Amino acid sequence: MTGELLHPPGKAGEQDERFADLIGAERAAILTAYADRLQAAGSPVAASQHAREQAMRSCADIITDIAASLRGSDVGDDDHDKMLARMIGETRADSPLSPADLLWATAAFSEVTVSSLARHVSAEPHLLPCFVTAIVALNESVSRRIREATLAYAGFLLERVDQAHVDERHRIARDLHDRLGEGLSVALRQIELYELASGGGPAGFGADAEPAKAALAEAMRRLRLVTSGLRQETVRSLETSLVQYLDSVTITADVRLRVSGDESWVPPAVIEEAFLIIREAIRNALTHGKPQMVLIGVTLAPHELHAWIDDNGQGFTLTNDANPLSGTGLASMRERSATVGGRLTLDSAPGHGTHIELLIPLPGHRDE
Repeated sequence: MTGELLHPPGKAGEQDERFADLIGAERAAILTAYADRLQAAGSPVAASQHAREQAMRSCADIITDIAASLRGSDVGDDDHDKMLARMIGETRADSPLSPADLLWATAAFSEVTVSSLARHVSAEPHLLPCFVTAIVALNESVSRRIREATLAYAGFLLERVDQAHVDERHRIARDLHDRLGEGLSVALRQIELYELASGGGPAGFGADAEPAKAALAEAMRRLRLVTSGLRQETVRSLETSLVQYLDSVTITADVRLRVSGDESWVPPAVIEEAFLIIREAIRNALTHGKPQMVLIGVTLAPHELHAWIDDNGQGFTLTNDANPLSGTGLASMRERSATVGGRLTLDSAPGHGTHIELLIPLPGHRDE
């Protein structure tokens, strides 16, 4: 009975349309009251012309959404809203405004809007259902913009972090090449020059020098590999990067790669670390295992990344410190796995090949 009094049958459409018109007529007054509220509170949003203009444009769009919702129009994500949200998110990354400042400004707009609309309900109680519809539309419109802007803000910051990592890797590569690489090269040249100048040198010198020359040459080769890896661009696609790596190395074994699942489920940082771990496992298998076949599998699911590398090579005893994965190789792979919350397991035996498995739980899921 109460509902009939507040919203008489047959009048709902007309009342919604009338309330939408009232909201449209109130647009300028709501925006002015909101600007005054920000100014009176000393909000940083009011102090920044760019932030103030963005806030006013967003609030005007929200009022339009409320009126459209009352008229029965679908109010959903459109390209304009998403583009604006991305722009806002990127601007926030460069802005001194804190999330608390922005949330307060959003709450202030909601309060001003609700107060303005409530006055019409006080004068005409039968408009209460329209008021409820308007408040729901207000909340949905504000929430959608906050969600899009938050995602844009996080994405922009992640891109910055990723670029900072790339820049730092390039700097380290330059330092290694210019400082350590140059020193190794000079040492090798000095030994060669000494051999030439001494005409072979004292008895036995040539034979004694060969291991030193070989060690320096190997160190330079490893240094080139390290600097090349550091200069490598950020991994965008795990499957593409693995295929490119396999195409770049000399392979005598039958190597088979299979990647299944959607890479969009996996954060870029996890893709990067997973590629480096899998690449190191493949390199060790091909270099030390002397296998006839290497099987590489990667399964991507919303809750985890699961990868394995199997080879039928010569294998090794796990407790033997001389095994090809002891020391820095395995330690590096395990450290990389740990940085993304993953787990690396290894199984091998002489004559029975090697099995390496990588399991990384993805954000929002706990590794049981």
